[in-house]
Amino acid sequence: MGTFKVDADSTGTGRGTWEPFIDTWNERMGDLYPLPEFSAPTVDGFRGTMRSVTLEDTAINELWASSPVSTQAVGTHEHDQIRLYVGLRGAVALQDPHDQGGDAYVSADTYFMHHVVTENHFHTTPVIGTRIFIFPGDALRSLVAGEPRTGQATSPASQMLMAHTSMVQRTVSDLSPAGAHASRNALLELAKGLILDHFDDREPTFTPALAQAAKDLAEARLTDAELSPAAIAAQLHVSVRTLQRAFASLDESFSAYIRRRRLEEAAEALTASGSRLSVSEAAALWHFTDSSHFIRAFKKQYHATPAQFARRLT
Repeated sequence: MGTFKVDADSTGTGRGTWEPFIDTWNERMGDLYPLPEFSAPTVDGFRGTMRSVTLEDTAINELWASSPVSTQAVGTHEHDQIRLYVGLRGAVALQDPHDQGGDAYVSADTYFMHHVVTENHFHTTPVIGTRIFIFPGDALRSLVAGEPRTGQATSPASQMLMAHTSMVQRTVSDLSPAGAHASRNALLELAKGLILDHFDDREPTFTPALAQAAKDLAEARLTDAELSPAAIAAQLHVSVRTLQRAFASLDESFSAYIRRRRLEEAAEALTASGSRLSVSEAAALWHFTDSSHFIRAFKKQYHATPAQFARRLT
């Protein structure tokens, strides 16, 4: 269990970033998941960030790069893995996976999951963002073998998996062995949900992921007049009551979360350097009933009116 990361901003570009990551991978995971050999342009020109999280026999790898990545040679030994590629930006091209019958392309907001028996070459676009999950074969093989799965990474099941993944990435260093085991099992169950396009919203294990998925969706819609618990519940294909239950163990309801985040965004905008946003414009932008309502809510959260708050920061 653990996490390791390299970043071109802190270690330099090219080999200065690439080789420490590969060395750490081989030390910690090489026996379980041997890497292919990457092309010289990949190694010498790499600019980006790579981070890996391991939970027992499961790994989450996230790559953000502004340089292309491609393989030069792949191993001939057999695997028994399920790999899930989720596109975040750009595209990954998998060359003739054995169970695909042709190349597979994973672009932004799509996913590709298949059973890996033999390694295949791959290459990426010059600008790339992707998450690559590696699951043990015996956990998901019966659902994927011979039938690769593709779909939209914006589906409710995918949103749940991605939300749980983000939580694991943030907290893995603090997880106890029991917590890591539970997180790993939740990853596998959510991966099954992705395959079946359904997750059990009554399962307590998924409650944190459901709450996080709701938060992630809300973040992108804070200035949307239609944002509400009902709208997000519909987007995740759960009932409002189920969504409310997911927030019951947290310090605030989902409605309170939306209000707090809108106020935080408004406070940042009002106090930004050179900002000319008025209180009435902020109230309208973040969908408060009127300026008076906005000022009352702002004062309750920050113990100051917007004007007083801005003066404190100047």
